[in-house]
Amino acid sequence: MSELALLGGSKTIEKELPAETFKWPVITGDHRKAVLDVIDRGAMSGRDVTDEFTAAYAKDFERKYALMCNNGTAAIHSGFWAMGVGCGDEVICPSITFWASVLQVYSLGATPVFADIDPETLCLDPTDFERCITERTKAVVVVHYAGHPADMDRIMEIADRH
Repeated sequence: MSELALLGGSKTIEKELPAETFKWPVITGDHRKAVLDVIDRGAMSGRDVTDEFTAAYAKDFERKYALMCNNGTAAIHSGFWAMGVGCGDEVICPSITFWASVLQVYSLGATPVFADIDPETLCLDPTDFERCITERTKAVVVVHYAGHPADMDRIMEIADRH
């Protein structure tokens, strides 16, 4: 076995990646132009750009409606609200996740129920998910954690059955 590059051996990959590979956020000239247009028009409180973007998004995905949110947390909150999650309901959540995947359950008055995770993927364990289901279960939060996909086939089969 050859010596690791870290210990003085040769690199496996010699090519240097361009600096923009690691730049975040990715902002193009079109993004800058769109933002500056809103600022220059003094339209920061207007809805025209949002309405135009929402309509284009719905059309691109062949949907009648679309709802733009300022972040993923707000999107999850909107989804729970649309499903009618509220007081007295339970939402099953994986026991390892970022707080923004679960916080909305509290703000809607429901109760999070934390299910175990699969030790291999760190995603929701389907067997424990099913054990957590009660007559008060309204929804389940599935997080594909750290690049590992959750076992959606089993999770959906269980959800469909209940």
